[in-house]
Amino acid sequence: MKPIQNRGTLVRWKEDRGFGFIKPDKSDREVFLHISELRSASRRPKVGDIIFYEQVSEPNGKIRAVKASIKGVPSRSSTATRKPKQQNVIKIILGVGILSAIVVAAIRFSPEPPPSPSISSSPVPSVERSECNIKGNISIQTGNKIYHLPGMEDYESTNIDVTKGERWFCTESEALANGWRKAPS
Repeated sequence: MKPIQNRGTLVRWKEDRGFGFIKPDKSDREVFLHISELRSASRRPKVGDIIFYEQVSEPNGKIRAVKASIKGVPSRSSTATRKPKQQNVIKIILGVGILSAIVVAAIRFSPEPPPSPSISSSPVPSVERSECNIKGNISIQTGNKIYHLPGMEDYESTNIDVTKGERWFCTESEALANGWRKAPS
């Protein structure tokens, strides 16, 4: 059974509270209308609007309008409300695609780094750097990168050979940040 569609005129509307009353065409008993029942209307109601609605009776005997619409006011279709979301998704996908293309182009067309100088296979004596005194050497047995602080047990006997990747550090945090660990005490 299809619900009965009623018609009436909006005689009072409290904009600040979002409700008002309809005077039905076929009755003198006013019908309560809440703004939530005009979800699909493209504008807010005004006194004098013709309202189409279904009505329900509350347990307290009052009548209220449900599934209401305003005569002559187009409703917001479900596709119109989805369209902005679809447009946002398309914008995001396009933005990610463009950003990816820029990154690929930047990597592909960036100048290549200059070739590194060739390292001689002949032994080069270690170079002491007067401004930095933390020795970073590589263990011959394990390949572990270990740093030594002045005063540690093996500090004096540790020689730094830069051709083997060993180096000097100015601070412990610099050594740690470069993947070296502290030698056991």
